[in-house]
Amino acid sequence: MKAVSIVLAIGTAIILGALINLGISAFYPGPQYPDYSSYVKPMPAPVVGPCAANDAQCKKDLAAQQAQEAAQQAAYDTANQDYQAAAGIYNHNLFVVANVIGVVVFLIGFFIVLYAGLVSKGVPVGIMIAGLWSIVYGYARGWGDVGDKWKFAVGLVIAFIVIGGSMWLMQRHAKRTDL
Repeated sequence: MKAVSIVLAIGTAIILGALINLGISAFYPGPQYPDYSSYVKPMPAPVVGPCAANDAQCKKDLAAQQAQEAAQQAAYDTANQDYQAAAGIYNHNLFVVANVIGVVVFLIGFFIVLYAGLVSKGVPVGIMIAGLWSIVYGYARGWGDVGDKWKFAVGLVIAFIVIGGSMWLMQRHAKRTDL
């Protein structure tokens, strides 16, 4: 019976964790990385330098080509900077969303275990693990874009809920089995 509970816990954690990630990306899609090929176009007949000293047309064509390449690269660099800024905001918001969802899912699993008396059953434990996975995912995505004070504060709340709640649940379960 314990093997079935372990398999159910792992399966539930994987499926629910993937569903949470899919739901976040479906309802809050991230910014798209700019496509380099849409900004930098190959030249139809590239001018190959160096030009001869007396070939003014070659020098003019080479300068025009280099100016066009520089303008294309500058446009791509601007799009990339815009993407980086949007990605930073997205990762910050994703940190908040994933942690809120993770805590809610963990608490749902916790209360199922608490009120249904299913401590040894795998599904509620898998739900709790999926909540923890969502929290880890939020930290991983938002790590560089969220301040240390926010990470600490959210981590403190999560630690209190997860560790404190788990210890309380296990003590309650131990009291039930002692009777």
